[in-house]
Amino acid sequence: MTDLSTQFLNERRRYSAAAGGGVSLPVAGAVYWAGLAIAGLYMEPTQWAYTAAMFSGAIFPLGVLLQGMFKSPFMKAKSPLSGVTTAAIVAINLLWPVHMIVIWTAPQAAPLTLAIGMALHWPIIGWGYASRVCLIHAIVRVAAVTAIFFGLPEISLVAIPMVVSGLYLLAAAGLSWESNRFRRMLAMPG
Repeated sequence: MTDLSTQFLNERRRYSAAAGGGVSLPVAGAVYWAGLAIAGLYMEPTQWAYTAAMFSGAIFPLGVLLQGMFKSPFMKAKSPLSGVTTAAIVAINLLWPVHMIVIWTAPQAAPLTLAIGMALHWPIIGWGYASRVCLIHAIVRVAAVTAIFFGLPEISLVAIPMVVSGLYLLAAAGLSWESNRFRRMLAMPG
């Protein structure tokens, strides 16, 4: 069983290295959330929530466009594990009915539910990439946005998106480091 476990771990590492850690996606997420932080300065909660919902679909296409710039060809990286990523993305999108109820009934809570809901796939993708960064990102993100929402509710339309954007950039740096480390490990003989 250990030999199979080692082979499986090596495939997860190889997948991360081949995808460049998927770095362009968290960079795209950082851009999206930075835009929401700016919007939070000018919009009331209902407008902000609808804007956040409407533009959330731009994250993936922006990530695809940024692949070359960040050397993260996640769309070209092939692995038997890639189906896990697709399932994780489908899973977070199943939350949209919950987000819409929040937007319609308690729009001031939308920054919290979106920040948490859009983080749920990180541990799963992290497993596929053998990434500790992804798991840490999700845990820190949920803790931070929850603390802001309950501790500083008057600035949550700006503070939550700012923190999430910053955490995305840190995650992108960490994923880049991990995928480069895996690339070096896999290139070593033996």
